[in-house]
Amino acid sequence: MLKIHNPKIKEKDETSFAQEEEQEQMEFPMELFQLMQARDNLELEDRGIIFINSIITKQTLDRAYKRLLSLHFNPNFTDTIQILINSPGGYTDAGWAFIDMMEFVKNEIKTVAIGEIASMATSIFIAGDQRIMSPNSVAMIHEFSTGTAGSYAQLVASRKAEDIEYQKDLDHLLRHSRYTTETQITTNLLKETDNWLTPREMMIHGLCDEVTEPRPRKKKRTTKKKKTKRKTS
Repeated sequence: MLKIHNPKIKEKDETSFAQEEEQEQMEFPMELFQLMQARDNLELEDRGIIFINSIITKQTLDRAYKRLLSLHFNPNFTDTIQILINSPGGYTDAGWAFIDMMEFVKNEIKTVAIGEIASMATSIFIAGDQRIMSPNSVAMIHEFSTGTAGSYAQLVASRKAEDIEYQKDLDHLLRHSRYTTETQITTNLLKETDNWLTPREMMIHGLCDEVTEPRPRKKKRTTKKKKTKRKTS
């Protein structure tokens, strides 16, 4: 029997095959990208470069905790540890634990602020031995806040926790800023409202040591095209 070739069926088959192939290609590069990203992160961490680029919790800082300890106990690693921070802040217990770890390790630590450092992220930043901010970064400092509700006894206990956190913030700012009294800290830094600071303002308060400058770029020369007049016969 003579079989008639139907081009529409073939087109449909080729189209579906192409779509499946495209879908496989889309899925594979993502897995490859994640693998390459994990490898790159590991290589950077082996060189002492650590990232904090999300909300601060025990879980998000777990990798950074372990990497600090790994570098501390590595006798062959004697370089400065660099911590790049771009975080909106987070849980104070996780942040103070990380600061304690920073002060425990034998290596000097350079903290670099990129993007935004707010609340607990700012506390981590100023704990570095050398503190650098990128020109477009911004920092925020504020008092510890909580939304505790309940019985009188619970409110009293919560107030004590707030007092402890306030004292931690105060002592931390006294240690790492240019100020020496509580009045100076509350007047200039630890205000009742969010206190947003530019890199230059952070330097004025003694909370930042350096602001990076953009590398010099060569200006592109624009060449004007000469207009050619057409001869008319």
